[in-house]
Amino acid sequence: MPIFSNQNARRVVLVLSLALAARAQETLSGVQRELDRVERETEREKDLDKAERGRAAEFETRKNEKLQALRDQMKATDRIIDSLKRAMEFQKGRKVAKKNEAAQFQARQKEFRDAIGREIETMKAWLEKDFPYQKEKRLSDWDDLAKANQEASLPVEETLARLFSLVQTSMDFAQDTEVYPGTYTATDGDQSEGTYVRLGAVMLAFASSDGQRVAYLSKSDKGYEWKDKDLSSDARNGVLTAVQVAQGKVAPQLVALPLAAPKVKAVGQ
Repeated sequence: MPIFSNQNARRVVLVLSLALAARAQETLSGVQRELDRVERETEREKDLDKAERGRAAEFETRKNEKLQALRDQMKATDRIIDSLKRAMEFQKGRKVAKKNEAAQFQARQKEFRDAIGREIETMKAWLEKDFPYQKEKRLSDWDDLAKANQEASLPVEETLARLFSLVQTSMDFAQDTEVYPGTYTATDGDQSEGTYVRLGAVMLAFASSDGQRVAYLSKSDKGYEWKDKDLSSDARNGVLTAVQVAQGKVAPQLVALPLAAPKVKAVGQ
């Protein structure tokens, strides 16, 4: 009698088949789960890759934008630098031109000051020989102007204005009249109190208060000198009358005054 009957054999085969089927089913389930896991992992990797590519694209876009902005800024900076270079060249040219103008202006000012200096020296030489009334003060004014012009302590315009002012003062001095009290020292040393009268730059005369001393300034070949001796009666009366008219003691009138002038040599002498 066989150990296993056909029925038992079929049962064994069935059990084995079921076991194999169950194991295969379990294997298939495990494989499916693994496939699902792999698929999910793949999808996640795809999502991550997609996100990474998106970030990379965004980064590239921002990078390009920043690079473009930097290039634009560099171009703008280059334009500014070029503009500054042109401005510097222009200012350099202006500086050279101004320097040349300043040099020319200084040269013209020096020439002008030299001309003013020569005019001042001419006026001083003329004053040395002119009417001696207040000569020291008048010469001192011209000396001060000459010093200011030489040292350039005054602007040229002001120096020229003072020159014209002194010339005008000299012209006024030659035309005005002055009466003032004072002491006269005669050629013999005697002193008298009285009144001086000046008629422009033509005459300066003195009359004592008591009328005893009369003198006038006379011009000779040697210069100016006082005359107070051996005066004619006409000369004395003329000086006394001129003083009285200047003081307002008598009515204005024509007065004959003694005037002496240096001799003029004839042509050919």
